[in-house]
This record gives sequence, structure tokens and C-alpha cells, in this order.
Amino acid sequence: MHPESRMWFYGLQQPLTDAQAAVLRELMNDFVGQWKAHGAQLAAAYRLIGNQCLILAVDERQQQATGCSIDKSVHLLMEFGQHYGIDFFNRMLVFTADENGIQAYTPTALKAALVGGQIAPETPVMHTLAPTLGASGTGMIPLKESWAKRYL
Repeated sequence: MHPESRMWFYGLQQPLTDAQAAVLRELMNDFVGQWKAHGAQLAAAYRLIGNQCLILAVDERQQQATGCSIDKSVHLLMEFGQHYGIDFFNRMLVFTADENGIQAYTPTALKAALVGGQIAPETPVMHTLAPTLGASGTGMIPLKESWAKRYL
């Protein structure tokens, strides 16, 4: 995907099971293959990271995503989440990644990890608010540069 592709980040507090991830991949493959805005095919792709974080992207140089088309992606994830009892829309989670995988922190858990020294202002966290793939860079930014810096 082009670096200027618009992106949306969705994260889960716990990873999907392998079976759930397989179902989600199948749904997403079908979805991005037929995702349209005002009848025009969107140049879209997704990436599932560690069975826990989903990035959805659209190259809007070809066709812009519209409110209705974005709503379709949201509804797809809401339905999947309702079926499996998971929430892709908890925007208060902070994600770190290391050799052990992805760790999601609620605000309370993040504060405790900061006090306990497991996390520091320089700890890389996922850049969940990046508007484009290019703006996301490596996908990680220091905690002190993220939206969660207010907990420092």
C-alpha cells in the first residue's frame, strides 16, 4: 500500500485464538476484495498483527473512502466482536510489543506498570492514532509521544 494510504487501527485486550483469527482473515479477505465507496472499488488491504491488532488501509489516491463505506468496516468488526465476545473499539488500550508478543494495557494497568518500572516514557507503543501508513512509520512511537502521555 502507498504510504499516504489512510489507515484505521483496531486492537483487542487479548489475542484472538488461532481459530478466531482464521475466521477474521477470511472475513477481511472477502471484505477488502469487495469494499466499495459509491460503487467504486476501494484499493484496500489489512494486516492482523499477533492475532491482536488489526490495521485496515485504503489508498485514497484512487478512490476515497466515504462515511458509508467506513461504516461498513465498523459494522463488520462490531458483528465479529459480538459473535466472539470481543471489543475492537476500546480506544483506551495502549499496546507494547516485544519478543513475547503484544501486551495491551488499560489506563489502570498502564499506571501500575509505570509505577512498577515495567514501562517508561521511552517504551515503544503502537501508534494507534496515525492517520496514514506513512505517518505510522515503523508502527511504534515512544509512550511519551503517544496519546497516553497524559498518564506519565
